[in-house]
Amino acid sequence: MTIPTPAGPVTVGTSGGAATFRCGNASVTLHAEVHALAEAQRVLYSYEVHPAGPATWNIYLSLEPDVEFTPAARSGGMRFDIGPQSYAYQQGEWPVRVFWVPDRGTLLRASRATRSINVWCATAEAAELWAPRLVRQAMTGQLLTEGMVYAHAAALTVHGRGILIAGNRGRGKTTTLLAGLHYLGGDYVTNDRLMLHAHDSGLHGYPWPMPLRAGIGTLAALPHLHHRVPADQQALTVDERWTFPNKIAIEPEDFPALLHRGGKVAATMTPSMMIWPHLSPRRVDVSVERVDPDQVHQTLLDTRMFMHDPERGTSAHVNQWLVPGPADDITDAHLRRTAAALAMRPCYRIHAGADPAALAAAVGGLVDAGEPR
Repeated sequence: MTIPTPAGPVTVGTSGGAATFRCGNASVTLHAEVHALAEAQRVLYSYEVHPAGPATWNIYLSLEPDVEFTPAARSGGMRFDIGPQSYAYQQGEWPVRVFWVPDRGTLLRASRATRSINVWCATAEAAELWAPRLVRQAMTGQLLTEGMVYAHAAALTVHGRGILIAGNRGRGKTTTLLAGLHYLGGDYVTNDRLMLHAHDSGLHGYPWPMPLRAGIGTLAALPHLHHRVPADQQALTVDERWTFPNKIAIEPEDFPALLHRGGKVAATMTPSMMIWPHLSPRRVDVSVERVDPDQVHQTLLDTRMFMHDPERGTSAHVNQWLVPGPADDITDAHLRRTAAALAMRPCYRIHAGADPAALAAAVGGLVDAGEPR
């Protein structure tokens, strides 16, 4: 079977094979059954995919139906929250850590010495679920060590200008992103998380690849996405749509449907400005205000790039339990450097309602005002 990739086809056998994923200077080679390989490539849309070659980390993913009967498959030791009602139980310490995930019938062994992760899954479904997540874990651990930091942000580029849309949960990041893509055109970068890297050559953002999740209020307000609202929710009032708790997933292969006017899906961006949306469905006007750079800097530090909400607690999980990043003091230094660099870009707070066209017009005005004449 041949898997198409941006760098050319990756050919694997009928039972399994390997492919190498790259982002920045980080690299991971995944050795797995063909369907798990294909699932990793599908989800990790922003990573380069190459035929198997040398990589910093290697992941060996295999099926073992009787894995739950092995001695290491036990729910003891330190517990990590790795997802909705899902936990990993750790046994051992570095240089080798072993984890058992009972609800997914998966045993994992991570070795820092060999930079390898061995994974045994009871089912093919579990293997396909783990394939993209493990590659992303190993990739993110490397990127954090290089100096990148998590940001809870959506991002797009319009006329070559990178727009970083940041904020805690429920502020309107996804609505602002989708409105901008549809009415302004531009390239899709990410919807929820961005890895930011501040260094001597500037400030750059890399997607933390995952499906896009949007509320039905946002989807219903956009004419090209209205059909994605489930039939049983079409009859909800506008207020009910905007407060409906469940979100709709849009998979990476469907991202082209979000684009307009020649836009594409991008693997990197350079932030030119930052937007902090504050959307309220009942609001009828749109207002834009410039945020003082000192306030921007302090807010980014206090919220850790909006990964933490001081009022409500965690805003977005940093789920680095398998391949950890650097020590806390080093991570804090990276955060301070990145916050200082980002605060040098103009930042705007946009108050808007449920009209995506008006919201996009406000964003477009900021982009036009910042373009050289």
